[in-house]
Amino acid sequence: MACGCSTVDHAPESDLEDDQRMGRLFGDSPCSHLTAKVKGGGGLRMYKRNRMIVTNPVVSRKDPTFITTTYDWAPAGLNQKLAMQYMELLPESQRPVSGTEGALERRRQLLRQLPVYDQDPMKCQSLGSQEEVPTASLL
Repeated sequence: MACGCSTVDHAPESDLEDDQRMGRLFGDSPCSHLTAKVKGGGGLRMYKRNRMIVTNPVVSRKDPTFITTTYDWAPAGLNQKLAMQYMELLPESQRPVSGTEGALERRRQLLRQLPVYDQDPMKCQSLGSQEEVPTASLL
């Protein structure tokens, strides 16, 4: 707030908070199969993050080595071959490889599309009264 940047630029939240927010969003929708109930969570649902780890062998004379790539996200319901074809269609700078600018950009896009204040009225700064809180939590 003080610097004037968007919260998306600073993204202080964790993957766990993102997964909980996505779980609330998908919980009562046709996409509920992408979530799982949290044990002891009183009905709380968590998004099942679809990470993909790709291991490519590098053939050398002596010992075989492997190059491993971890994607923070991959399309759900696809086998690894189809998911890799999908990833190859994305520009390299936008591929959600863990720890890269592409993964950070995907996170920024999610925060823009699913802002925290849409699901948590306590994070909304412009509610006029307590009567607006139940309405805000339905967004």
